[in-house]
Amino acid sequence: MRAVPRYRSGTIMEPTLRGVGGAGVNADRSGLPQYVAAGGLDRLPIDPDIEPEQIRRKSRLPRLQSGVVLAVFAGGFFGGLARYGIGLAAPAATNRFPWSTLAINLSGAFLLALLLVLLLDVFPPTRFVRPALGTGFLGAYTTFSSLATATDQLAAHGHVGVAVAYSAASLFGGLACASFGLVTGRAVSANRHRRRSRERQDR
Repeated sequence: MRAVPRYRSGTIMEPTLRGVGGAGVNADRSGLPQYVAAGGLDRLPIDPDIEPEQIRRKSRLPRLQSGVVLAVFAGGFFGGLARYGIGLAAPAATNRFPWSTLAINLSGAFLLALLLVLLLDVFPPTRFVRPALGTGFLGAYTTFSSLATATDQLAAHGHVGVAVAYSAASLFGGLACASFGLVTGRAVSANRHRRRSRERQDR
């Protein structure tokens, strides 16, 4: 089986794997089959935040949308304020377990997972909510740098056991909270679909 590049209208198509009888299966350069026939790109699912013309244009450079950038900026501003306020209310010491940072990261993991499910399954399609709340607010609210700094400071001051416990709690607790957020969001989505089904049956 040999990869043969095809040309069409002056553009290079993806290589085609030719087998028995000349049958062709579209494949990329790694040999994996791809659906790149004419018009195939239009049938593939795309990110709802990306305009179709952004996919078709030749340039690989991203095109920044001013509204999306402003949404991320606004969300990040308020997310940073929320984390700063929690840090002031419960400052983390170098010789104690940093509960405030752990609570911030765990709650952020839960909220991000919940938000994604609600945006995909419950709320109507929107352009600015995910950049504002997901990337902006929750991106600034959660903090990996503080996790790494607190772990390093605890270990440097001789509290290696606390540092290991904190890292493990952040990792496995974050996975658990994200999973709980997904389950919660799917439960909300399923309940909404059941309610709508009953409403249609009552009509």
